[in-house]
Amino acid sequence: MSSNFENRPLVVSTSVGILPFQVMTILTLTAGTCFIMWLGEQISERGFGDGSSLIIFAGIAAGIPKGAINLFEMVANKDMNGLVALAIVAMMAIVIGLIVFLEWGQRRIPIHFSQRGGRAMLGSQASHLPLKINLSGVIPPIFASSLLLFPATLAQFIKAPWVAALRDSLHPTGGLYLVLEVGLIVFFCFFYTEIVLNPVEMAENLKKGGKFIPGIRAGKSTSDYIQKVMDRINVGGAAYLCAIVVLPTLMIDKLKVPFYFGGTSILILVGVALNTTEKLQTYLMTQKYEGLLRGAKQRTRRVQF
Repeated sequence: MSSNFENRPLVVSTSVGILPFQVMTILTLTAGTCFIMWLGEQISERGFGDGSSLIIFAGIAAGIPKGAINLFEMVANKDMNGLVALAIVAMMAIVIGLIVFLEWGQRRIPIHFSQRGGRAMLGSQASHLPLKINLSGVIPPIFASSLLLFPATLAQFIKAPWVAALRDSLHPTGGLYLVLEVGLIVFFCFFYTEIVLNPVEMAENLKKGGKFIPGIRAGKSTSDYIQKVMDRINVGGAAYLCAIVVLPTLMIDKLKVPFYFGGTSILILVGVALNTTEKLQTYLMTQKYEGLLRGAKQRTRRVQF
């Protein structure tokens, strides 16, 4: 209760009415979390897109104007060279463009299927099985940062010297933190993909639908081939996520870049924006086709003599 911030006490009173401050804090945080979850569900039901993701997107996007104003003030006060500010903005644009390109990127596995009538083949069609380059999205960076934040928080309550050294290493710019973060991101990339995408089930669905991958036998050979492709994609996806998350931290710490860019926040912004845009286009196309069907005249299929 005695800690101060800018010469002002953090907590004015040890109790709120008849409730202790700690109990009131727990109730407030719990109620706020429940309200945010309910609000996200309402957005998902009444709109398009994931409501929780849109709330997170709004929270991150709300800080963009403040960051732009701070950058402009630094240039106006001559705390930063104008060319350096332009270089930072250009690098931000490049990072965002690279993230958009990789988030839209797909590895398309060719799929063929035939339509047979009796013993004769009536026709053959081709399609593809799309696999995103970043199969796990922003889940690995979020899980990795959450796990690393927990021991760093616990270390603050222990005054032993070795715990203090561990706490310093678990700082976001510490070497141990960056090594563990990269390892956890790689682990969760493969772990999340193994849980969400099942190659055996995908191979069974292709076999049941009469589909096959050219040059690959149906069944176990197909599942092994899909697993092999997914593992190769995950290597590139994990390297991409590690670079996006770690490089901005190194630039801020080593090169003293005064304006933050990249990282998990940009991944969330771009991912949610792309997902919402895709769902919006799907919604508009659905409404367009429904309007065309309502305006079209229904013709009878009865045979007239």
